[in-house]
Amino acid sequence: MKTKLWFAVAASFLSVAAFSQKKKQQEKQPEKKQEMAVYAEKRGADYYLVRLEKDKNIPNVYVHSNGITKPYKNYSDLKDIVTEFPGMMTSNNSTKEELISILKKDDHFYEITSQRKDPKNIEKTVITVYEVMNGQKRIVEEYNDIYEVMASPYKEAIMIN
Repeated sequence: MKTKLWFAVAASFLSVAAFSQKKKQQEKQPEKKQEMAVYAEKRGADYYLVRLEKDKNIPNVYVHSNGITKPYKNYSDLKDIVTEFPGMMTSNNSTKEELISILKKDDHFYEITSQRKDPKNIEKTVITVYEVMNGQKRIVEEYNDIYEVMASPYKEAIMIN
């Protein structure tokens, strides 16, 4: 009886120790934030990328310049972002093609655009992937909805880890 009790106590101690160790490892690893591309704007040779982080109300803004993407500014209010990038609000109800993201993959550079066929219905959106080479663009792929993009090799342009 004492042996069974001793084994039960030892087993529970080991399981608590293992759980505690696993918890410490999880705390050490910073959680990767997942962002979704919502808007992009090209100014000169630089791209300004607006990406919405999961569970956050204010988007992050990045600048892609000379092949490097880095944070642009920290905004505390959405109004400040809209003031600096007024096209962000008009693109929401527009039927013209709008730049939403960029992607550098395997020494290729891509621009991803969206165009709503009906400004009131997000389901009727065409997403186009362009490869940019020597200042020239060529259509690589065209998708009829966001779900098709998420199953494509260009999904990292929309959902960024």
